[in-house]
Amino acid sequence: MNKYLYQDFLENKETYKNNVFFWVNIIKNILSPEKHEYTEYISTTDNLGNEFFDGNPISNLLVERLNKAVRIIQEKPGTNKIILFSAWLNEIELQEGQSIDELVISLELTQETALLTVDLISAWILRDLTKFRMKEYIKTMAILRDLITRQQTEFAV
Repeated sequence: MNKYLYQDFLENKETYKNNVFFWVNIIKNILSPEKHEYTEYISTTDNLGNEFFDGNPISNLLVERLNKAVRIIQEKPGTNKIILFSAWLNEIELQEGQSIDELVISLELTQETALLTVDLISAWILRDLTKFRMKEYIKTMAILRDLITRQQTEFAV
């Protein structure tokens, strides 16, 4: 059974900060071996420096060299019948005339969804899939996840 990680992150600021640190470590471990330089492109604070603590995004990164970005939206756990995990591609404009391809991942955090996120970020950034190939990869991952989830449900004791 999947256990939610950082379950009270929206109610507890300390848990939220630990959750952010979790994602910082995940991203560093994915990108550092390949020497990808990245920055955040979405501010998680207001004009006075106060953090939003809303999970959107819980983490984000921009690899300018690839013209690609990743935004991870973490939802409140347990609000859906099945554990939420979805992904899609956006084209966003950061500055006048500068558009970026963005992988958006929305999830309820479990070990399974963390690993799916690692896999999608790796495909998008490390393997540098094109937009078309990434869309197909996301569809394939969704089909496989549904098949596996259905198997677990059908054969649960």
